[in-house]
Parts: sequence; structure tokens; C-alpha cells
Amino acid sequence: MEQFDYRFNRVLHRPFDRVPAHDRFTVFGVDYVRVTGRQGGTLYVTRHGWSCLESVLPKAWFDDDRFKKVGRALAGATGAVYRVPVEHRANENYALVVKFSRAAQDISVTLIDRGDHLTSEERERIEQAEFLSPFAEFGNISKLRTAARSAILAKQPLAIYSPPTRYLDWQLGRKSALCTRMDRAMEASQQDAPEDHRIHYDWERLYILLYRWVDGIDAEAAAQAGQISMDQMIDLGQEARLAMRRFGWMVCDHKPRHVILRNCRNSKDLLRRRHRIKWALIDYELLVPL
Repeated sequence: MEQFDYRFNRVLHRPFDRVPAHDRFTVFGVDYVRVTGRQGGTLYVTRHGWSCLESVLPKAWFDDDRFKKVGRALAGATGAVYRVPVEHRANENYALVVKFSRAAQDISVTLIDRGDHLTSEERERIEQAEFLSPFAEFGNISKLRTAARSAILAKQPLAIYSPPTRYLDWQLGRKSALCTRMDRAMEASQQDAPEDHRIHYDWERLYILLYRWVDGIDAEAAAQAGQISMDQMIDLGQEARLAMRRFGWMVCDHKPRHVILRNCRNSKDLLRRRHRIKWALIDYELLVPL
């Protein structure tokens, strides 16, 4: 089990802004504290994650393949994505979304219809779609959350973990040209930071993104269970797409499984506001600005 000195040789857990400056970074507009493990693993924790640090440390969800043994793989996910319940000092039902980044891997997004409901810009973005790099993904979702505020509920980005194990290029399926492009974007996002105070990708290692789990049921599953009609499922998907477009964003592989319908507290009824079903947005590896 890898140990992390997140107190930085102090007895008490420091507030985010009182962590030593050389361990705080800003990448794509998101602030992080970097915590290095004794075996060489690296954990980058956001402000959201710092407040629940014990829940995002690898011992809570990664060590001994806990994300597989205690968690469960999410149905319908095209990548390696898990829901993992973890201990939390104030919430007994707290859970993480553990997602292995597919950055720099090949991608294929195909329109299942002619895309008549899409703008020309949206169609162009789909044709040029690439999996986001880990820090770019956190940067985009943080910008969307700031712009939309309560209009679009989206998962909190908590941390990015890079385990110490190294792999060969062919084992991870990453394309060198894409890695180079992502490195340049990473450098550009930190151009105001000193050269010796920048985060760099290590493409021989995995990157695992941690989000806070959003309770509910996805629109496709809700339609299959009879909670909503197929027409409602389609309408909710379009409502989410238009809401994102209103704030200048889109998800290139937008689909009903990315729209989560919330349940009322202590009830299986769907949460509504002003007679409209409340929804949340998940899955951001193809979230791009318009």
C-alpha cells in the first residue's frame, strides 16, 4: 500500500492554500495540490478533492484493485469506468467515479442519423473529436460548471492519480503525434509558471480521473424501466445538448446514458422542478468548447 505524506511533515492537515507553494499548481485554470507517494505514484488533488482527501487517497479505492473488488464497472461505458463506494467522514453513501483516461488513443465517433439537429460547428467538432487529456478534461468541466452554475449539474472533479507502474507504448495504445499535441497544450496552459514549476505528462504511466458520484438513473435506463417514455428520453437528451450549447459547450458523443435523472430524497420518484425533470450531466472525455 503506497503511503502519501499529505500533511507535508506537519501534524495537522493543512488548508489547500497553506500547502507549500512548490506543491501547488494551476493547469488549464484548475488549482491542484501534488502529493507524491513513497513508491513513486503521484496524486493531483483539486480544491473539491482536498476537502475529502481521505476518500480520494489510493488506499480508499485503488490499492489491491479495490475499484474492481468493491466497486462495479458502469454498464454501457465504452472505457474503464467504475463506481466505488468509499468512506467519508460526513456522508455514509459517498462514492467515487473512477475513470481510466484514454487520452492519445484512437477514437471513432459516428453519427447514427444525418445529424440534422446539429449545427455545422457541432458536426465539425464531432468529426475532429479526440479524447481529452486528463488535466484538459478537468479544465473543461470546471469551466462548464463555472459558466452554467445551477443550470447544469455536473460531477465534481476531485483528483487525478498516476500510479508508479510504467508501460510500453504499445501496451497503452497511445499515438505519439497526439501525445505531442497534448504536451504542447499542457505547456501553453502553464506558460506563466516557471519552467521548474510545471506539471508534465508521463506517457509511460496511466492517468486515472476521480469524480464525485452523482446519484440517479440514466435516461436510457429510465426509459427501459418505464419511468419515462422513449419520447421523453429523446427530449431530455436534446434539452441537455441545447443547455450546454447555450453556455458554449458540447459533448461529441452525447447520448441518453450521459444524462442522469435525479431521484427525490427518500423516494424513487424522479426529481422535478417547475414540472420539469431535473437532470445532471456525466462523461466529459469529449467535452469541448464551441
